[in-house]
Amino acid sequence: MITAYWRPNGKVVKGSIDALKSRKTAWIDCINPTTAELEKISKLTGVPAVDFSEHIVNYERPTTIESDKYSLIIFGSPVARKHLADVASCAIFLCNKHNIVTIRTKEIEWADKFRDELINKNPKYFDSRTRTVQVILEKMIDSYFDHLEKFQEATDKIESIVFKNPQRKSVEETFKIRKVMLFFHKTLVANREVMLAIEKQHISRLNDKKIQDYRDMREDIIQLIDTTDTLRSVLTSVLDIYTSAVSNQMNQAMKKLTVIASYVLIPTLIASIYGMNFRFMPEIPWKLGYPFSLALMIVSILVVYFYFKKTKML
Repeated sequence: MITAYWRPNGKVVKGSIDALKSRKTAWIDCINPTTAELEKISKLTGVPAVDFSEHIVNYERPTTIESDKYSLIIFGSPVARKHLADVASCAIFLCNKHNIVTIRTKEIEWADKFRDELINKNPKYFDSRTRTVQVILEKMIDSYFDHLEKFQEATDKIESIVFKNPQRKSVEETFKIRKVMLFFHKTLVANREVMLAIEKQHISRLNDKKIQDYRDMREDIIQLIDTTDTLRSVLTSVLDIYTSAVSNQMNQAMKKLTVIASYVLIPTLIASIYGMNFRFMPEIPWKLGYPFSLALMIVSILVVYFYFKKTKML
């Protein structure tokens, strides 16, 4: 699917691939484009179609590439899933003097928000290609903040559940979030390197005078990296709490079993003694022998009970 945006008369509108012929900034957004579509874009931009097709992948490590015919920024962005999130890459080609071509394999939240704002609220995003690329990167970074806020809330819920009633489901959710945090962290570190390369003016097709506007984004990425590290530490602590809670439950169960076994131990000994089949036993002809043995068992249980009570084992 390909969508084109450009601003012919002060207002951003949707168009066709032919918008690349304009002398004004045009943005071509491609989601799993076909070979024929890439060939058409290639003719209008001068970028070989094979260079476009090489970056139609689910995830590619964020980096920057400088070529005679284009500048390329590969940036990682979060992708929403049913309950968690994933990471996908977006290839941003800077072609000719004004054109931008983005290639990706998945629909990403930031793109919808950017398109809506571009058409309905902020056509000034198209004042220059440098400004447009800046806003695209800002939207990707903002989507990380949105996802991390949700993961923070989920982590707080898991933490409260583990404190009250440790469950295996909580551990499964913890591992899932930790896995996402690991992917986020690696992608954000690579994104930080991309922003550093832009600040050092390694991308020739961005306006050097406006590069300073990109510096705040690198600070945001550093903050996101710190947040992912914090969440990973908290989730590790949650696993430790779960392990301690399960161990404590096991200890409590063993303690109860020990107390119960202690109650039964002495009465069992008494019953075993009086159950022996020897011919000469002094208590055999005794009329009170049976109630005496029962009373002795009860007394032994009471003695054990008060002992545990005094030693605060109950």
